[in-house]
Parts: sequence; C-alpha cells; structure tokens
Amino acid sequence: MFRKLAEGDVFSTTESLAASGPRCAILPDGNIICSFMINSCNGANDFVPMAAYSKDGLTWSESKQIWPDLVGKESAFVSVRPSADGKITIAGQCFPIDEPGEAFWSDEACGMKENYLVAAVSEDGYSFPDPVRVPLPFYGSAEQPGGMLGDADGTLTMIYSPYPTIEKKEEVDTCCMVMMRSTDGGKSFEGKKFAVVPEPSEYAESWITRLSDGRLYVSTWQTASADSNQYLISSDNGETFAGPYAQPFRGQSTGISAGKDGKVYIAYNQRKEEPKGVWLALERPDENGVNLIANEPVWEAETATHSNSSGEFAEWTDFTFGEPHVTVLPDETLLVVLWYQQGEKKGIRYIHLAEEK
Repeated sequence: MFRKLAEGDVFSTTESLAASGPRCAILPDGNIICSFMINSCNGANDFVPMAAYSKDGLTWSESKQIWPDLVGKESAFVSVRPSADGKITIAGQCFPIDEPGEAFWSDEACGMKENYLVAAVSEDGYSFPDPVRVPLPFYGSAEQPGGMLGDADGTLTMIYSPYPTIEKKEEVDTCCMVMMRSTDGGKSFEGKKFAVVPEPSEYAESWITRLSDGRLYVSTWQTASADSNQYLISSDNGETFAGPYAQPFRGQSTGISAGKDGKVYIAYNQRKEEPKGVWLALERPDENGVNLIANEPVWEAETATHSNSSGEFAEWTDFTFGEPHVTVLPDETLLVVLWYQQGEKKGIRYIHLAEEK
C-alpha cells in the first residue's frame, strides 16, 4: 500500500543533545516547514524549538531557532500545523526554567513540572510572533504534543492531557482530556473537559484534526489501558464526542493528518511487534467504525531501546526513536518524520512515501 520513495535526514547531529517532536506543514508559498525541538538530553527541561525548510521534502535547509529570546528562560515543546485559513499555527506546552539541568518529569510523582500552554499564528511560516501564554483552566500539567487546529473562520482549537504535577499542590483529574478553543485569533482560550472516563486514565500524545467531511477526529494513546490506541469523533464541532473507542492496532504515540474523502493517516511507534519501528495506518471512519484500509511498517529501527528493554512507557528515556508525524503533500505523496538515535547517528529522519491506489 505504501511504497518508499526516499529517506534521509531533516536534521542530524553528533553533538551531545537530543532531538524530538518533529512535525511538518505545507507553507502558503508551497514550501515545507519541519518544526522540532532540541534539548541537552532526554528528559531535560531545556527544549529549544527549531525549524527547517524544504522545497520538496528531500533537501532541507539548516535549522534555525523559532524563538531565540526564550532560550534558557522557557522550555517550549511545540508543533507547527497548517491552518485552513492559509496561515501556520504553532502551539504546545511550555515550562519555566528554574535551574540549568533540571528535569521536566518526575518518576516519583509520575508527572511533570507545572506548566502552561503557548500558541501563536504565523502569516507565512518563516517568522513567528511571540507566543501567547495560556494558563490551564484546571490544576495540573498539560501534555500537548499535537499543536493547534486552525479552521477557515479563524477558530483555533487545541487539546491536552492533564498530568499530575511534581509540585502536587492539588489532586489532578486525569480521567479526561481538555479542549481549549479561541474565537479571537488566539488572544484568549476557553477550556472544557471531554473524553471523560470513570477509571484511572493516562491519556497521552493526543491529536485533533478535522476530517474532509467536517467531523472532528481525536487520536490518543491510552497508556493505562490494554486498548492503548484510541479515537473519538465529533459530528457537532466538538460539543460532544463519541468514544473513546479502541483502534484495530496497538502501538505507542500517534501523529495524524486528514486526507481526502474522509480519510485519516495515523503514524505511530511499534516497539513490541516485529518489525519494530514506525508504522502508518490509513482509515476512513464512519458510524460503523474506523474502516482500516492499511496498516504497514514504513521505517524499521535497528533497536527499539538503548538497553534492549521491553519498551514500556515507563522506559521512555531509553527509547531510540519516536514521535512520528505524517503529512500529505500537494502531489498526494506522504512525508513521515520521526526522531531517532541509532548507534552514532541521531536527529530527525524523513521517509517520503507513495500511496498505491
């Protein structure tokens, strides 16, 4: 179903640092942007958002810092996305930096340092205004890897998974996701809980997109459930959601993009089944289910973890690849990006694919 056309690096380094969170978007001028983060090591609270550019997805420019003034002061993990009004959105989670070398995650707390959301809208995808800092409507930390959905009328929507905090000032409701929506161009956001479940929950890597038929589709990774990959659908613009329902595949993390004819592409990590690496699923969801069309490996890893461990979520700092994302290019080919650390090689990898009709 998916045929590899080319593979290479968006960014590569031999320095002692980590790269993460690659996302791509088609710019208004037809070029491609790939945003990603670098930090001093896995787990360090010193993320620096970067951007690289390409005309064809094969040859990439040297990367540049998106917000140089934030470096060393705030640690932002953000994602670019194309907006239906022709602009480029960038949004995600952001942590204050109190001490050099500190971690944003605590295994003891099973949570993150208190944080907030950041969001901005760029006219062209080359220059980005300073981000708006968005406080969380409910106590907790936000896990927000999926960026921000921009609609044709200028409405902006992002979702996040609530996590316990290292500070533990209050109990955190993790049995839900939270939707944040702005109707004033990102100046202010209102939040509400959705995907509420009765049992203890650990939503993660949650994305929202609008299908070509207008429905909202949410993909999430439920780390506390045997049905780890789940989805929800809304036919009333997010007022209500059906689900969460189990996906017909199991993996870790998802990065999604809507296609034509109600289709959605889902890139995800596979660290347990063979071949280990990044897989790509294609669905056309309707009232009867997801209607899985394809589910295939598109990039194979040499090793799933540095220490050849089981690859469970708790071992995330040991992973050797992750956070894939898929983009539909103007010629209907596909561009999958991921971070990788394979032997001496590390950086952001791309795979250019053709979809066999």
